[in-house]
Amino acid sequence: EAVMKINPELVIIIPIFNEEGNITSLLQDWEPVFVQTGIPYRIIVIDDGSSDQSLALLQALQAKNSHRAVYAQRNAGHGPAILKGYRMALDASWIFQIDGDHQFDTAAFGKLWEKRELYDFLLAERTENNASLPRRCLSLLSRLTIHLLYGRQVKDVNSPYRLMQSAPLKQALEKIPPNSFAPNTLLTAWFVGKKK
Repeated sequence: EAVMKINPELVIIIPIFNEEGNITSLLQDWEPVFVQTGIPYRIIVIDDGSSDQSLALLQALQAKNSHRAVYAQRNAGHGPAILKGYRMALDASWIFQIDGDHQFDTAAFGKLWEKRELYDFLLAERTENNASLPRRCLSLLSRLTIHLLYGRQVKDVNSPYRLMQSAPLKQALEKIPPNSFAPNTLLTAWFVGKKK
């Protein structure tokens, strides 16, 4: 487990489950984006009990770059993996989370990063053109719930493309059980409710 000596300003959390086909290109495509910020950063990858070669590949890639840290856990689910990563990242000023399936455009990060001083919580919206019916139903139900509770500020409440300031995130994490199924939805609700 690699640990950087300098506290990073930005920590990137990436949960992984059976993504051996995406890991190398994911890191190759995203790492230059973080280097371009010009600040100390660390990438924390949480392997959630992958049964393919994801963990071995991640460990090999970690050895090649001191900015990468890989942690393995028994399969507990996407939500608990994200929460573990968030809690490990609280020494940074900013925490960014993306999923390990490499489905997201790197270009939107710059737009979030440019606006970070204006907000505690920034969220990119997914386009769900190729999403499965269960994913679309879950997203719709989540959106309706958040709209009823907090208004129409957020369209994609469970988006795994989020940039958060760590101090308010730490406050929010105190309210969220560690085994939550959809912690990002709960975090979105917390940030919106607190007008962050």
